[in-house]
Amino acid sequence: MGLRFLHCSDIHLLSLRGVGPHRFLNKRLTGGVNLMLKRGKHHDEALFDRMCEHARDRAVDRVVITGDLSNLALEQEFEHIRTKLRAIGVPVTVIPGNHDAYTRGSVRNRRFEQMLDEFMAGERSEGGDYPFVQRYGDVALVGVSTAQASLPMYAVGTVGPEQLERLDGVLERLGAEGLGRIVLIHHPVVPGVSKKRHDLLDIDAFGEVIARRGAELILHGHEHTLLEGTLAGPDSERPVPVHGISSGTNISQHEGRRAAFAIYQVSAASIERELHVWDGEDFRPQPGEAAA
Repeated sequence: MGLRFLHCSDIHLLSLRGVGPHRFLNKRLTGGVNLMLKRGKHHDEALFDRMCEHARDRAVDRVVITGDLSNLALEQEFEHIRTKLRAIGVPVTVIPGNHDAYTRGSVRNRRFEQMLDEFMAGERSEGGDYPFVQRYGDVALVGVSTAQASLPMYAVGTVGPEQLERLDGVLERLGAEGLGRIVLIHHPVVPGVSKKRHDLLDIDAFGEVIARRGAELILHGHEHTLLEGTLAGPDSERPVPVHGISSGTNISQHEGRRAAFAIYQVSAASIERELHVWDGEDFRPQPGEAAA
């Protein structure tokens, strides 16, 4: 057995219907300006709709979204996102990104978890919502949160010592069971990849957990760029592959930043990937894809 899933990230679905101006008297002021002048012009929800058609046509078992589903972490956005995800017709797994924890209020009210909890159902360790584990035969998805509210012009993230301790135990247990462990995280985990003020602040501590316990694959988003790398694992001859996907709704035609998704066929013994990139008309499979 195994799992066939579509991975995408940073879809930034927007709905501001019924949002009053008082909701922008915080970090959303700069975010809203950026949305009007830049981000809103670079993302097209129709690409996400087309991606979902591909998911159905290609009979994937699940759609996996590694954060930044929203722009400003407003209730109206999450209501819109929930409606869109329910309509896909394929089970969905999500984790939050920094935009999904845009303000202290959205974090304090656990808005992402409260409104999208149905897409994060799974096993949890005592003491926190993350990491959660979803099992599919001999494969386990491990959802990690790096989402935190940060200052304007910052997009940093943190796993945190308590979640790292739980992650250590989860990876150890799943590894002992012989499962293929797919870690889902929003921020890049390979040092030197993130732009300034976009970093995972405890990236070294996360790397130490992976070096100690291992994983079969790590998937992330955040930088809106196609990225590939590795982290050291327990076996020095088998580094852990790390794949970063670009934004699923970015209409950019710059190489590496065009909207994309990847379809994975994963088992405990093997990982195969098929990358699809937007060419202005549709998502096209890319040649030369091989097992991870």
